[in-house]
Amino acid sequence: MPVVTVYRHGGKGGVAPGRNDHTRMKRGDVEGWSLGATRRNTQFLMSVRETELTGAGVALTLTLRDCPASAQDWTKLRKRWIERQRRAGMVRLHWITEWQRRGVPHLHVALWWPDKYRLSDPVNDWVELAGELYGAGHRGQHAKVIDGPIGWFQYLSKHAARGVKHYQRNNENIPEAWLRKTGRVWGHSGDWPLDAPRKFGLQGAQGDAGWYWMRRMVRGWRLADARAAGDRRRILYARGSFRSPEPELSKLRGYQDWMPAEPVQLRMLA
Repeated sequence: MPVVTVYRHGGKGGVAPGRNDHTRMKRGDVEGWSLGATRRNTQFLMSVRETELTGAGVALTLTLRDCPASAQDWTKLRKRWIERQRRAGMVRLHWITEWQRRGVPHLHVALWWPDKYRLSDPVNDWVELAGELYGAGHRGQHAKVIDGPIGWFQYLSKHAARGVKHYQRNNENIPEAWLRKTGRVWGHSGDWPLDAPRKFGLQGAQGDAGWYWMRRMVRGWRLADARAAGDRRRILYARGSFRSPEPELSKLRGYQDWMPAEPVQLRMLA
């Protein structure tokens, strides 16, 4: 049965399997960015009620000169820095780990305090913790104010649309010693205002017809949005949406995209 899930700022659709009685494997060690990790991070960000992101926010990029010997060392550094922000009164935080081409990790962060703060404080904490061990200096760090919903969407535009093929998430840039266990690649904590996703099952023969109509409208939305942005690569991608050399696969291909719930997605469903 086709199922459409609507998030505040995005949506996805797919055909649920007729049977799903296979034995699920236990979740193992995280080995970098996977399709599942990218999907879960994106769905979380799609659900955020940006108008209720109260407090004073900042977007940070925290870097190192030298690579930690293991993923465990990186995780320890990240947790120590986050704990300092928590003690300083942090309201909420979202973070992702990515890698430079030279195989050194860095951290992208969206961070909020209750009200006033000094932009230099979280940067100073990072340099103090990582400076002697990994050569982190002030010149390599970046901080920018998140100014309300506009600032939040600017943060999203840089870090929410990246997939596993983006060079900063590509496994080819992961340090060799980390390949079998990178640790978690994204996370969040604190008070996040979220809209729960809404699911719609399209049942029976009419549901199949509705599924094909829904995909046509999603394709049209992608194409119009790409043309408005003047992005030729996205235009080509939109034109080829749901196509496959195998007709049976074309019928089943789903989607996940950034689209407003109201009025776009709910109007499509109606």
